[in-house]
Amino acid sequence: MESKSQKKNNPNIWIIVLISLIPLTIVVYFILQMVFPNLFQTMPTGEVQPLRPDQ
Repeated sequence: MESKSQKKNNPNIWIIVLISLIPLTIVVYFILQMVFPNLFQTMPTGEVQPLRPDQ
């Protein structure tokens, strides 16, 4: 039997925080999208438009 005083292989607290921030940002995005729908519709999407040398 192993004694309970042996250190277990636990991840660092910063790894847990960073991994938990991913779902949190997704949830916050959907909440903001439901509360402020115009906020994300007016953001530029980065669509490429053709260049015209005459202008």
